[in-house]
Amino acid sequence: MDFIDQITELLPIDPHFIVSRIERNESEQSVHIYLIVDKKTKPKNFIIQSYYERTWEHLRLFQYRCFIHCSLPIYKDKNNGDLHKAKVNFSRDYSRFTLLYEKEVMRLMKIHHCFKTVAKQLGIYPQRVESIYHYYTSDYEVDSIVSTPVKVAFDETSTRKGHHYITTFYDLEIGKIIGIYDGKSAKCVEQFMQAHPYPEALKQLSMDMSTAFISGVKSCFAKADITFDKWHVIKLLYKHLESLENKSQFLAFKKYIQLLMNDLHSFYQQEQYEQFSAQLCFIADFAQEQFNQNPITNTIKNYFNGIANYAKSTLNNGIMEGINAKIQTIKRVAKGFRYVENFKKLIRFVCSDFNYQVIS
Repeated sequence: MDFIDQITELLPIDPHFIVSRIERNESEQSVHIYLIVDKKTKPKNFIIQSYYERTWEHLRLFQYRCFIHCSLPIYKDKNNGDLHKAKVNFSRDYSRFTLLYEKEVMRLMKIHHCFKTVAKQLGIYPQRVESIYHYYTSDYEVDSIVSTPVKVAFDETSTRKGHHYITTFYDLEIGKIIGIYDGKSAKCVEQFMQAHPYPEALKQLSMDMSTAFISGVKSCFAKADITFDKWHVIKLLYKHLESLENKSQFLAFKKYIQLLMNDLHSFYQQEQYEQFSAQLCFIADFAQEQFNQNPITNTIKNYFNGIANYAKSTLNNGIMEGINAKIQTIKRVAKGFRYVENFKKLIRFVCSDFNYQVIS
């Protein structure tokens, strides 16, 4: 088997394409593969009217950029005179790249989140990368709820400097973003309720202790159980403890504070709801006895049910923190977005399981 036969087997082309020759341009560090269409594969009752030239860039061949060239026939129907172009299986219409090349572009976009970075790595114009990206991500331009969400986590994150936020909703059962809304108010929860196919089916929500979010959930999803994210709870309670420790001048009080810190560290390890609730009550009462009116006791009393529900649901916003980290990376790499809808689209793409079968 000679080299051309080997290349023919490796290329993703139909049998009716034949590799006629291969040329190397050392100065441009490129390889050019020329194809011809086997005339024996011409459809019945058709004649070849003319040819037109096409060139596609393919994946690199070692250190060389690889281009495929072919004179594609235009067939004419003998019966009615209609014209038909020869079909190409390795590229889509009006594209200058092979499907495998476009697949590589989308893989790199998942990694780098930036048109310019991907374009620089591949040696093409950023507009080419942008065109490929938008073609394959048309389904990510709007939110999509493919099933009825029952367990949902949501959290807000900033989109740029100043008071500019988005709130992201995530289906914990199917592992997918199902809504991104502007702001961090109760209106975001209301918009999610309007998009939900059956709001009464939502049973559990994981969230932080935002007053606006709580108000929105009570108004829109009154039957759903709220679980306050344990990391937000611990962070807030530790913040209150540190504040008390800084104000305390007596060694005995500092010992009590240390006891409370130890209790906070261990009460999320309780597996039974009754034990969890009892220890939470103990922490609130102990803080009340030692410090009278204090933010620890007030926080636990005000948010008791949502904190204690963790023992039943075990829900937390860990996945949301991961998504927020990706969002901040996207924002930092892009150095801001002129249109927030483009930002949302890229978030949906980066945080999704992109189906490469679409382009294979």
